[in-house]
Amino acid sequence: MESKLKRLLTPPFIILAALVLWFWEWLWEPLERLMAKIGQWPVLRLLEGWIARTPRYLALACFVIPGAVLLPFKLLGLYFISQGAAFLGIATFLAAKVVGTALVARIFSLTRQQLLEIPWFCRAFGAVMRFRSYIFDTLHRHPAYQRTRDMLTDLRRRLKGVRRGLLFHAVRRWKAVYRRARQRDR
Repeated sequence: MESKLKRLLTPPFIILAALVLWFWEWLWEPLERLMAKIGQWPVLRLLEGWIARTPRYLALACFVIPGAVLLPFKLLGLYFISQGAAFLGIATFLAAKVVGTALVARIFSLTRQQLLEIPWFCRAFGAVMRFRSYIFDTLHRHPAYQRTRDMLTDLRRRLKGVRRGLLFHAVRRWKAVYRRARQRDR
């Protein structure tokens, strides 16, 4: 009975973990790059410069504050879901998650050296990275994850093809309209 239950429940959790890892792998770096571009604005450049020069425990506060500030928005999203406004709740939760990930990624890249000078943070960071590697390796070998990853990759490829197809079609139609308008003007 236990083995049947395990076989039944493992694939959904693997798929959920695959989606979480997909979010982590595919969005962390692009969000960090986006925040770096936004950080080039004059006021934010000054703020980032200040954050990058802060002492280690102030850097830790800068690293923790965005997550603490956005936690109520995530809870608000869960509240909306519990009240029957699922779309609003999911949108609120995901927006808070994306903004929080972007801020944490950027602040971590600015304060990484200072944070790793804190002994307990360095040990915790090492443990989290080892655990993350273990989970990634385990999931990457699981057949349900491989199928989910293949489906997501195929979906991404198809969406890219659709975008290219739509763009090609729109450009072709625009050129045809432009040629027809020029012919009428003659």
